[in-house]
Amino acid sequence: MTILQLSTTTAHCRLWQVDLDATPAPQAVASLSEAEWERARRFVFKRDRNRFIAAHAALREILSSQCGIPASMLEFALGPFGKPMLVDGGGLHFNMSHSQSLALIAVGDDAELGVDVELLRPMPDAEALANNYFSADERSALAALPAEERERAFFCCWTRKEACLKATGMGLSVDTRSFEVGVTPETCEVRIGAGDDLVHLALSSFHDVQGALCAVARLVAREAAAAPQLQPQRPLVEQEICV
Repeated sequence: MTILQLSTTTAHCRLWQVDLDATPAPQAVASLSEAEWERARRFVFKRDRNRFIAAHAALREILSSQCGIPASMLEFALGPFGKPMLVDGGGLHFNMSHSQSLALIAVGDDAELGVDVELLRPMPDAEALANNYFSADERSALAALPAEERERAFFCCWTRKEACLKATGMGLSVDTRSFEVGVTPETCEVRIGAGDDLVHLALSSFHDVQGALCAVARLVAREAAAAPQLQPQRPLVEQEICV
């Protein structure tokens, strides 16, 4: 397990990349809880199991360095929609994403975060996924690009959608077609209807992590929505493009 802190200044949080195929130190592995070991044992393939162990060992090591609590003593709870959080982290917020052997971990002090990373790779069903999960304007923008640019633009939009969903903490209960993030990596503010609330997010993208596309969303404000939101139909499912 190799951990490297990134120097990006656009995300308003601290970021680390983790090589999940590098063997973690024994003391890092020993910090995992019994619940984490139980989850690890469910993986059929050894490679996937080892990457899970490395990711969670890295997460504990990083969070321990940020809050001062020993890695083995960190306790986690799940929010109403399944987002993990520290039980006693002194207001520390975090989020983690992985793509094959690469993980990205974001940590911040004052706001909820969402992060997503995707290694660039052939995606023959990108158009079908875009039709299911992207807004009409995003689909049009994607179709207007030269063919050789569409795959990268697809992953850009996908990571931005994922990061926003994870930052809201609402996850799969939000329809990804009900908000727009664009197919290019510009920093922007995104507004999402989440239940009875209207959530404002600061969204950034970058691509200097082993050729992967990354996005980070940070919750800026939450206010009562002016009108009822549309019912979700086809929420984004991260596993659909995992390989």
